[in-house]
Amino acid sequence: MVPRKERSLDKLLHILEDPTRRRILESPWEKDLSFNELGRICSNHGRLGYHMRQMREIVKRVPNEKMYRLTQSGRVAWDWYAQAPSPNARGNLEPTPVYVTYSCQLGLNEHAFALYEGADSRRAIAFPFLARGLTRSMASIYVVSEKEMDAERKEMRRRYIGMEEFEERGAFTIMSAEEWYMRRGKASSPVIIDNWSKLLQEKMSQGYKGIQLAADMNVFFENSKASELLAYEEEIGRNFPKSMSAICMYDSHRVNSGRVTSLIGSHGHGIFL
Repeated sequence: MVPRKERSLDKLLHILEDPTRRRILESPWEKDLSFNELGRICSNHGRLGYHMRQMREIVKRVPNEKMYRLTQSGRVAWDWYAQAPSPNARGNLEPTPVYVTYSCQLGLNEHAFALYEGADSRRAIAFPFLARGLTRSMASIYVVSEKEMDAERKEMRRRYIGMEEFEERGAFTIMSAEEWYMRRGKASSPVIIDNWSKLLQEKMSQGYKGIQLAADMNVFFENSKASELLAYEEEIGRNFPKSMSAICMYDSHRVNSGRVTSLIGSHGHGIFL
């Protein structure tokens, strides 16, 4: 028998696979919405009715009223979208930073690098990106320094209700940068890339569409492996996996102009705070 929490997670991910249903979720749910208000998203009322039935786990009709309201599960999902809305999202009380919107629109086979200043700005890029990946049936992976893993896990769980469940399921994983990128004091591009390939195959065999990755790359600098880092980025940039979406994050104080130029050449996107 499948545990209840796994069944509910499967349902939520299935609901959010469809772009129309994601647009419905991105509506201004600070209040109950009418069928006509939701109809602005899907002009075909027959199709809208179909989608609302598919979303009954997260949207319910208010008894005796022609209004719809988010369920508890729906509120959790909407909270993720409220923190990282798409360009079509409406009703947000504060404008979303451009870099958040941009990062959350990265798709499969897109490889970006980001410059940040401090843990807060790194989280501002990584957290919405990783949370959005979960709603798209991706396996979200966060690679950070081993000494920061506990703090990042705690903060992710504080900001996003339900993250503990996703981590227990394997949909969300925090990994040690030291263990992943450094083996016996060495940083070998072929080994790292092969490990990504194996992990990608593993996640896809479990039913995920691919991997959504946010990785802090400063472990290379801390271990005096800057040249190995640039070689790795260049190599993976040439043959970036089709079923991955990734942001490689760099502390701006560690990256000089020459390295930025090299990173621009090995990534298709750049994100600057």
